[in-house]
Amino acid sequence: MNRTDCKRLAKAASKKNKKGAIAIIDNILLTETGVNWIRDLEKLKAFLLDGAPRFSVFAKEGNGKLPFLAFSSLPGENFCIGAGECLKFCYSFKAWRYPAAFCRQVQNSILLQTKAGQKHILIALDKFAPKSGAIDFRLYVDGDFTGVADIAFWMESLTARPWLSTYGYSKSWQSFLDYAGIVPSNYKLNLSSGSKYGDDIKDKLKAFDYVRGEFIAVSIGAKVSTQDHAKREHQSVLRKAYGKKAYTCTGKCGDCVPNVGHACGSDRFKGIDIIIAVH
Repeated sequence: MNRTDCKRLAKAASKKNKKGAIAIIDNILLTETGVNWIRDLEKLKAFLLDGAPRFSVFAKEGNGKLPFLAFSSLPGENFCIGAGECLKFCYSFKAWRYPAAFCRQVQNSILLQTKAGQKHILIALDKFAPKSGAIDFRLYVDGDFTGVADIAFWMESLTARPWLSTYGYSKSWQSFLDYAGIVPSNYKLNLSSGSKYGDDIKDKLKAFDYVRGEFIAVSIGAKVSTQDHAKREHQSVLRKAYGKKAYTCTGKCGDCVPNVGHACGSDRFKGIDIIIAVH
């Protein structure tokens, strides 16, 4: 399964072409030799045939970097409608190396397209409801809101579930401006850099209470690994490259700020630029 095949499947999903996606899968399976790809593509085909999710809709405490409940969908120009320069360095495409991660993205993108699919999403989400308190939820680790309809679905769902302490990153800025509904207090939006929209749109969004601030990917002219983010030497180079006052992302979303939690979902960091090196 190569990147070209992944793009073909993603394009079919973006066009809501289930029959076309099934045909692509059948064609790939004629020559695919990877055991995991064969297994997961067959599961994805079964989902396309009957609409019942075969992959976990949400990831829960998947790794040390992101110890939260998380939702992902397909990335790319057909899904991330506000994407601009970020398409040149988007790390979400790296998940396509892993059969289950890619197939989950396809499944979730298709689930969002219909009322029946959205019902499956909410059924899966409600299984995480705690007996008391709240849980942290990152909305769109991969992917982004595809328009006003997506925003409306999620904001209405979050309003009905105050037990979710939700945050996320988006470049779909114009869609947020076009959205006329309520954004609940349990959602914080980070304006992610690399959008195709200009400062005029961004500045309008900054006026809304639900917007925490900007999250900016900065090129430091060197290759950066995930492990580098927490190193003081690296953070010093990053701040110098950015040239303005900002908080440097440590790459550890669960406890990047001692006794506070994570900066991207905190009101204490409202209006403060958070920066990370392109990696």
